[in-house]
Amino acid sequence: LDEVKALCQVWFPIEYPFYWYEEITSSTSRFYSLAAVYKKQIVGLIVVEIKSYVSLNDEDTGILAKTFSDADVAYILSLGVIKHCRRNGIASLLLDSLLKHLTSPERKMVKVIFLHVLTTNAAAIQFYEQKKFKLHSFLPYYYCVRGKCKDAFMYVLYINGGHLPWTI
Repeated sequence: LDEVKALCQVWFPIEYPFYWYEEITSSTSRFYSLAAVYKKQIVGLIVVEIKSYVSLNDEDTGILAKTFSDADVAYILSLGVIKHCRRNGIASLLLDSLLKHLTSPERKMVKVIFLHVLTTNAAAIQFYEQKKFKLHSFLPYYYCVRGKCKDAFMYVLYINGGHLPWTI
C-alpha cells in the first residue's frame, strides 16, 4: 500500500484519498489492479474501475450507442511506469493484460474502455493513440491540479462489439 501510494503521488497530479489506496490494493477490491514487478519493486501499475454504463457521470455519457444501456464500461483510473523503466513495454504489457481480461467470455458485457488524460500529457496521448484509442471529447477545466484548472481529453477503445451512437 505504501509503495503504491508513493508511486501514484509521483506519477499523477491528482490527490487520491487514503481509502482509495486501500481499495486498489485489496484482494477483494471492486477495481482491476495489476502491478508489474521487477526485483521485488513495483515498476508499473494499472488501475481500472468496471462499472455499469448508466452509472457514468454526465460528461462521460455518449460514449456508447443507446442499445448498450445495460452494458458495462471500463474506466482506466491510472496507468503509470517508473521513470527509468519507461519505453520498455511495461505500460503495453499492463494494458494488454487488461484487454485480455476484458475480452474474456466472463466480461463480454464490457463494451468500451475509456480514460481521461491531461491535454498537455503528450507521451500518454501518443501511447493511447498507438494502442488504437480514439479521441472522443475535449473536457475544458476537467482537472484541478495544485489549485489550477486543467483541460483533459477523453479517449475511448471499443471492445466486445461496442460502438459509438450512430449519427447521420
